[in-house]
Amino acid sequence: MASTIVLVSGGNRGIGLEIVKALLESNTSSDGTPYHIYLGSRDLQKGQDLAANLPVAHGNTVSAIQLDITSPQSVDNAVATVEAESGRLDALINNAGVNDDSIADEATKMSILYNINVIGTSRITDAFKAKLLLTQPADRKKEKRIIHVTSSMGSIASRLNPGFEFYQMPYTAYRCTKAALGMLTACHAYDLKDEGVKVHAFDPGWVATEFGGGDPVVTRKLGAVDPRVPGLACRDVVEGKRDNERGVIVSINGDIYPW
Repeated sequence: MASTIVLVSGGNRGIGLEIVKALLESNTSSDGTPYHIYLGSRDLQKGQDLAANLPVAHGNTVSAIQLDITSPQSVDNAVATVEAESGRLDALINNAGVNDDSIADEATKMSILYNINVIGTSRITDAFKAKLLLTQPADRKKEKRIIHVTSSMGSIASRLNPGFEFYQMPYTAYRCTKAALGMLTACHAYDLKDEGVKVHAFDPGWVATEFGGGDPVVTRKLGAVDPRVPGLACRDVVEGKRDNERGVIVSINGDIYPW
């Protein structure tokens, strides 16, 4: 029985790790087959150590893969590895991203964040789309998905809405990269609309992780959610339970954010 093959970039920590964990617990992939999860990690050894100790159930499996989305060679190597081991990819979850507000110069910050959040996401998607996403397994037609992990802070309409919960937060460079990711999502959806690939923008919300230099203990006290919550919500997207919300920014609580 062919597994459902999923790759999670930035899968070694935070939200990405919780997405991996949620999928490894699941027995409800879109066609009922077990998952094999590729846990993307820039540091392969750390990823391997982590994967070796993750709990699995229902025949699901996991392996680490070296992946740095800012490196064309790393992305090419990851594609070759997945192709050699699995022959295809069924779902690509683009979780790797950054927000570094410690960079004083705005232009430098913008360049660094764009290189990861937009260019890196485009690079890995194009690489896997061309070689794997459109390849159907011999035994049955599987659902294919691309999920871009984004943020409601990239919503242009929400930026102009004083009632938006993050209206007072600055983060101009980060907002701009996530707004660009929204357009990238729309372009991927258009490009793949006749190929049967479902493209989603998923907002995990404000999460208690170390992302952007945050302190999970402090942010949780201020209202940030446990990272397991978006992990489970993203699993619902992978398994087709949020398909009626494509073409918008999907949130963990059912809210719909405009572009």
